[in-house]
Amino acid sequence: MFGVLARPLVETLAPGLSVIGIRVVVNWLFVALVVGLVAWLGWWQKVRLTTPIASGGRRYLLVLAALLLVPLGVTLALTPAPFAVPEFTILDGQSLSTAGVVVLVVVGFALGAAVSEELLYRGVVLRSFESRGRILAALAASFLFGVSHLSLLAVGVPLSEVLLVGVLSAASGIGLAAIAFRLGTLWPLVGWHFLQNSFPAFLTAEAMAVFVPVNIVVVLGVAILGTWLLWTDRNLRVVDDGMLANTATRPAGSRTRP
Repeated sequence: MFGVLARPLVETLAPGLSVIGIRVVVNWLFVALVVGLVAWLGWWQKVRLTTPIASGGRRYLLVLAALLLVPLGVTLALTPAPFAVPEFTILDGQSLSTAGVVVLVVVGFALGAAVSEELLYRGVVLRSFESRGRILAALAASFLFGVSHLSLLAVGVPLSEVLLVGVLSAASGIGLAAIAFRLGTLWPLVGWHFLQNSFPAFLTAEAMAVFVPVNIVVVLGVAILGTWLLWTDRNLRVVDDGMLANTATRPAGSRTRP
């Protein structure tokens, strides 16, 4: 776990940082590590950062929109005053202004997590295993995506909350992996992840009591959809230079693009 390993170093080098401040620094150190890994591998195209949306892929943008908007819409409809600005500090004893909190959440947490996690899990991990089949690739990426959230324990998040987030992340990872294959590009997932991490941070406790169960239902629906999509793609294999072959219906040596 990168967070578990990096936190003691950050605490030693910057002893005045609050827990939130440490999380921000660790978050962006992880961004730098993942971006550096992709640059070192030269995988900008392989992880689909430089490719357009695949033919027929735009319909799956609706799934990402539903995953974001359905829980939020239900929460707004059922909660009279759903939003509040949380109180955060970067340095111990120094609370941030409202604008500072917004910047902290949007840039410090949401943007960094969206870039690093999508690059790593729906980028590097997913494409590394793709040659062994899309189902295995999706399972590997979703499992690691879920397990990665155990690092929240290192910054004091309760175990029950960490386990819930980890299970939901792994379940959503199945659907997101399938959507990543169908989209053929990573950017919509980065955008979805950014928004998904931004809005809940400003929900009140009352609003979260509505948001969480609705989000669980939607995530499970997307996981079921992803399972079906992956099953329909179960015979696809990457052969070389990004080409796909259907091993069940095409002769050896033949190939087709997704």
